[in-house]
Amino acid sequence: MISIVFSALLLSGCKMPASKAPELSDDDLKTTPIVIVTSPSGGLTGGVPPVTGTVEPGYPLEAEQPTEDFFSPTATLAPTIMVPTLTRPEEYTLREGEFPFCIARRFDLDPAALLNLNNLSPDTLVAPGTVLKIPQTGSWGEGDRSLQPHPTTHTISAGETIFSIACSYGSVSPEAIIVVNGLEEPYHLTAGQTLEIP
Repeated sequence: MISIVFSALLLSGCKMPASKAPELSDDDLKTTPIVIVTSPSGGLTGGVPPVTGTVEPGYPLEAEQPTEDFFSPTATLAPTIMVPTLTRPEEYTLREGEFPFCIARRFDLDPAALLNLNNLSPDTLVAPGTVLKIPQTGSWGEGDRSLQPHPTTHTISAGETIFSIACSYGSVSPEAIIVVNGLEEPYHLTAGQTLEIP
């Protein structure tokens, strides 16, 4: 008898309705905002504005309009120009506008050693095409090898050559001027043209 009563109580408990979640109308859903921020720091870098807004059923999430141009141009890097390293050759052929003291300054030579090695005196006129032997020891000595300050720009005068311009600066090589200015043989120059002197 007790078992029958107990069974009846258990069965009657199973027939009780379960509790339900409260029902919300569409209006309730539309008025419940959810804030979404894409970055805890308040924004993104790299041209993307932060995305913030409220989510409501049936309405798209819109990004905030940027207050400035995030795609600002970046600086353009200038191409790197490799100026050739000047090394002492064993011989050097003089070009138009060059002379022994010019070569001594350019290659950091002792002028007296250069003249002695080539059996020249300080007053000797040496023609273009003359092959000079280059001492492999010694240096310019006292005084600045540069005759004019550089780097700078140089406006070409009538009759000048790449080689005479290099000599007028002393410690600058014609090869450096050629490379920096992107010149090609035969290196025709025009009066009034401007060259960069490294």
